[in-house]
Amino acid sequence: LNDPARMKVLVCGRRWGKTVLSLMYLLKDAFQPNERRWFITPTYRQGKMIVFPLLRQMFNSFPDAKLNESEMSVTFDNGAELAVKGADNENNLRGVELTKCVMDEMAYIKPHVWEEIIMPMLATTQGECLFIGTPNGYDTMYDLYLKGQSEPEWNSWQFKTVDGGFVPEEEIELAKRTMDEVVFRQEFEASFETTGNRAAWNFDRDIHCVKAKELS
Repeated sequence: LNDPARMKVLVCGRRWGKTVLSLMYLLKDAFQPNERRWFITPTYRQGKMIVFPLLRQMFNSFPDAKLNESEMSVTFDNGAELAVKGADNENNLRGVELTKCVMDEMAYIKPHVWEEIIMPMLATTQGECLFIGTPNGYDTMYDLYLKGQSEPEWNSWQFKTVDGGFVPEEEIELAKRTMDEVVFRQEFEASFETTGNRAAWNFDRDIHCVKAKELS
């Protein structure tokens, strides 16, 4: 949360605590007058079922906040807004200015939502974004994770489910014994895996791909 990177990418196992940390990210700094912060989930339904109930619990008795159930938003006395949005109707997201944003389960959000819609909304404020979620193969989340390993203003991290402390180790061991090995690594160890349509079922790019020392 305190890392200075403007764009942060967190790749985490299931039940790691992603939603709580994302809300902490959005709430940790004081809201300036009329600023806007969004929590974007892959679908409107996910935001309504998972994220907004937490916001309601936080601000239901907060005297300086007004809850709007239909808009899934909290508005403060100074005009600032914190809202939950779904990326499934992405054109409804266009046209406003953001200062801070969470893109939750980014592996399940269409790539152009970030590139064409959200990134320009952060441009005028030089705003920040947190991408967070569990891997789903070598997709957009993987590309963003690599940006965090190399590009300025970006940083990225990888955490297993056990690192979050919310799931007992014996439950994780049970899942390991029960689940397919590749699926377990993806879901509980936050590992980027190719989970389907492989010509070679045991291909592992960390083992079988070697970077050339020289390019001819």
